[in-house]
Amino acid sequence: MRNPFSLDLVLLHAPSVFDFRERAMLQGPVADVIPSTDEFEMYPVGLTSLAAYLERNSYNVRIVNLAYRMLSDAHFDPERYVTRLASRVFGIDLHWLAHANGALALAELIKRIHPDAQVLIGGRSSTYYHEELIRYPFVDLVLRGDSTEEPCRQLLHALRSGASLDTVENLTWKRGDGSVVVNPTSFVPDNLDYVDVPDYRYILQPRPARLPVA
Repeated sequence: MRNPFSLDLVLLHAPSVFDFRERAMLQGPVADVIPSTDEFEMYPVGLTSLAAYLERNSYNVRIVNLAYRMLSDAHFDPERYVTRLASRVFGIDLHWLAHANGALALAELIKRIHPDAQVLIGGRSSTYYHEELIRYPFVDLVLRGDSTEEPCRQLLHALRSGASLDTVENLTWKRGDGSVVVNPTSFVPDNLDYVDVPDYRYILQPRPARLPVA
């Protein structure tokens, strides 16, 4: 019997360069439109709408901003933290191309620690380079498109029920023999009214109440 409290999906946001704390970095030609540091610790708001949509459909999802934790705490150990996580699927955003190093390094780390879990990549950049990404042995799944909330629900449903992944829209995946399958990009919504972008519950944290001064 399935544990109703187990995680179906953990969404992880990596820094742009995973080992930025161990080696010197030179800033490249990155645009200034994203209000974050060179490590891009601000994750795409699409992760919030994705988590909210999946939770409304009875899936347990957690968002973990590894980049922020690594920046804010010099002693934070991402490998130890990932080891303590348990999920059927680990999702990594590769939205901005500057995240290629961090996203792939994190995917490799997850696959080494959790070899039986599915490693999922998604985002705008991964949509363009899905065929290159799926060739990595530590990448199992790539979701393509600007809005992947519904395809991700289809994916989690297929994994939970044991159904074939052939019907999951916008999915690039590998069969058991390693052969690559590119499902049609059939989910292209006319609008995004079916999701909340962003879902502020995942962005705003409640402040602790202040006790009255005596």
